[in-house]
Amino acid sequence: MEHDDAASKVRIWDLVRYYLRLGAIGFGGPVALCGQMEKELVEERKWVTKDELREGIAVCQSLPGPLAIQVGIFISYLRGGFWGAWAGGWAFIFPNFVIVAALGAMYVHFGDLPPVRAIFYGVSPAVIALILYSCYRLAKLGMEDVIQWAIAVACLAVTVALQAEVALLFIVSGIIGILYYGTLF
Repeated sequence: MEHDDAASKVRIWDLVRYYLRLGAIGFGGPVALCGQMEKELVEERKWVTKDELREGIAVCQSLPGPLAIQVGIFISYLRGGFWGAWAGGWAFIFPNFVIVAALGAMYVHFGDLPPVRAIFYGVSPAVIALILYSCYRLAKLGMEDVIQWAIAVACLAVTVALQAEVALLFIVSGIIGILYYGTLF
């Protein structure tokens, strides 16, 4: 479904099908999944604009909980209203639940076997590659000027130096955004 304006709707069934598929085959964690949503929902399906996705990621990143699922629910709400968000959210979560429960059961049952450990060691580099590629895609999505890059580099430096995610960085970055890009009123 092409979308010409910010208020265009997507059928709930289409949201459910998309998020069932993404939940079942989307790997690499929240950054990779958000990068995949950017490619598929902004560039290919045109369900949301680049700005809508960027704003959704910014809002959801500042909330506690699973980023990719929250962004999926946000997009589902934009394009399907309350019931679209409800259905899209459950469709995204359900495959993850089934996969994690099955992997957990396999690990408990077979976890000490060398082939099982080898699989996890082999999969880790592939996941890291997906995350790095998605970081690149999301950087292209969200970075428009030198100020944004400076904020990102400063936040990265503080995070690496402290070896922790610091919520205060969101507040300070938001204040810088208000001062540089807009006003409070």
